[in-house]
Amino acid sequence: MILEFLESWTLFSQTYISALLIGASLSLMGVVVVARGNIFVAAALAQASVLGVALSLFFEIGQPVLSAVLCSVGASLLVSRKHQEGGVSTSEEITGWIFLAGGSLSVLLLVRMPYGLKEIQSLFSSSIIGASSADIIVFGVLLFVFVGFLTLRMRRLTLYLSDPVMAAAVGANIILWSIVISSALGLVTGLAIRSSGMLFTFGSMILPAQMAKIMCRNISGMFLVAPLMAIFCVMLGLMLGNYYDLPPAQTVVALMCFLLVLTWVLRWVFDYVFLVSKSSGDS
Repeated sequence: MILEFLESWTLFSQTYISALLIGASLSLMGVVVVARGNIFVAAALAQASVLGVALSLFFEIGQPVLSAVLCSVGASLLVSRKHQEGGVSTSEEITGWIFLAGGSLSVLLLVRMPYGLKEIQSLFSSSIIGASSADIIVFGVLLFVFVGFLTLRMRRLTLYLSDPVMAAAVGANIILWSIVISSALGLVTGLAIRSSGMLFTFGSMILPAQMAKIMCRNISGMFLVAPLMAIFCVMLGLMLGNYYDLPPAQTVVALMCFLLVLTWVLRWVFDYVFLVSKSSGDS
């Protein structure tokens, strides 16, 4: 399997490298989403990005990536604003509205445009085969920026995610933090959706972060484990997809789902054994 994968590297190197960089970048933002308990926001932003692509095709703007980014960033800022104004219930309501509106309108806008409708359907089904060298540059820069930001502001970020009230008490500008995080989340989602599709984007953002949450006891550890799990899953998924002639995006996400369940089980077994041994020692 490894040999066949290496032989295909010359033909699909851009796709493989792009998938690894996209997965790692999305997983870092996924830690923010999972830590805040807003998992469904990632799906809503992915749908908003698809709607942005549909609007670009419908109005023949010619900049689907820019439209996807603008719609995703706008949706992210809207959810963040509603969360600050009206609490969790209000933010969940607007998140559901964005998801449903994006999913329905993206199809209705292009129902009489066969090429455009095919493009949207391909985004729904997800395919990373068409990734280009531009994706490598964009997500390489994004990953570098994310890692640099975490290196400089890890303590402030973890405090904001775990206890915003305490962060405000020690002088953090909560509104600015919210805008920066929402914009970054919308940016990476909008850029990824055009190259990898909705399934891969949503899966790579949420599943590695969930695995990291189970493995780690603090948010800072999640920022290290999540991209490592994403890179491992993407690499192994690409190998399996190439060897068994399976669609790569779906293979990667299915593998992530399997490993998440495995992580849950192993964590449960570990906690059970630890509790049993501890109770035996106390007695």
